[in-house]
Amino acid sequence: MSRNTNTTLTWTLTAIPEAGAPAPGSIDHASFHYGRTNDEMESPHWADVKSLPSGILHVVKESEHEGNALETGFVIEISSHCKQKAEGWFQFHCALLVSKRGRYGRGVYVCAETANSMEMMNLGCCPPKELPKAIWIRVSALPEKTLAWVLSSSLRGDSNQTSLSDFSDLGDLSPPPPGNPLALPGPPNDPYEFL
Repeated sequence: MSRNTNTTLTWTLTAIPEAGAPAPGSIDHASFHYGRTNDEMESPHWADVKSLPSGILHVVKESEHEGNALETGFVIEISSHCKQKAEGWFQFHCALLVSKRGRYGRGVYVCAETANSMEMMNLGCCPPKELPKAIWIRVSALPEKTLAWVLSSSLRGDSNQTSLSDFSDLGDLSPPPPGNPLALPGPPNDPYEFL
């Protein structure tokens, strides 16, 4: 029996742009709903929107997915196994691990090519898992069935609803990113799918 509690796997996080917010000129100022599954995304606990950390922004821009990300959303794929840059994967190294008693452990990951970073939370509790020393990240367009779910969900808002921004133009006012940026989930205890 192996005593190695570190596994090498790939998991995902889906990000959907906030509906009803004025369209930002750049993904740098956009807010996203997020979740590992559709149930998480619809849960009131996960209802708040978050800006993207600089590490994810770097991957989205370098992968040329900014337009799709702002329009429909995207999937963040995370792997603890070595992946190839030629396949769109970007390596991040764990620069800092923090854990408090009774709380989820957290790690700060820094891009191997730049100073862009992101935070990851260790959500796995049984068996005790450690956050990986290095992760590989890539982004991709939403799968068709996820896109269909998004279009039918309440996340897109009422398309007939008008707002003040529909009738005015204040120029290039970039809103500051709301609150703390999104923290990525660590390796899961069990495999899962979005739908």
